Amino acid sequence: MAARYVRDVEAPGSSPGSPIPPYLNQMQDSQAESNNSLAEVQRLHKAVEELDALIRDNPNDADAYYRRGVVLGQLVEPVAAIRDFDRCLRLAPDNAEAYYNRGLAYIHLKEQMPAVEDFSAAISLNPGHADAYNNRAAALCDLGRPEQALKDVEKALALGGEMPSAYAIRAMANAHLGRDADADADAEKAGQLGFDAPLLRHFVRQARRQRRSLGQPPS
Repeated sequence: MAARYVRDVEAPGSSPGSPIPPYLNQMQDSQAESNNSLAEVQRLHKAVEELDALIRDNPNDADAYYRRGVVLGQLVEPVAAIRDFDRCLRLAPDNAEAYYNRGLAYIHLKEQMPAVEDFSAAISLNPGHADAYNNRAAALCDLGRPEQALKDVEKALALGGEMPSAYAIRAMANAHLGRDADADADAEKAGQLGFDAPLLRHFVRQARRQRRSLGQPPS
């Protein structure tokens, strides 16, 4: 099963979006959580119970651990999700999606370095994994490595097409680098594709203020 508990946002309020730097990621998570109906939450808890039973019957079922980790991620329980992805990977170390989803769980916990490592592992196993490039770019941007982030964004866009969050990440990276015209163009494109444009503009301005406070002029 190749389910991913976070995907790219196609429109404001759509179900979960591909994480970008935590200050923006929290906004996307809040949108997703607010859209979870009681029926959906109950369905997810039921799925956990069914997977619990599968694992009791077969403690070496790597796929069951993976699937439960995905569901726990959808329930926004990243610590529990990480435990299940750890178990899955001990049993099936070539599962690219387990690395990818564990990276997303680390993003939820704002632990960017292990997230980068997991996204890199996913890419090594699946070089065509656009979402892994996209989310690694987000983590790199948050770690203060915007030049590296831009390289990953370009790869994500080449592989995954017009991903709203990729343009948002690129806007942030360009803002940190002082490339203001490029940042504005990317923010506008992200908004056209459905990303929360006013909030993204706010964070782009914040990145510029931070850059100027450090005495770094536009490039």
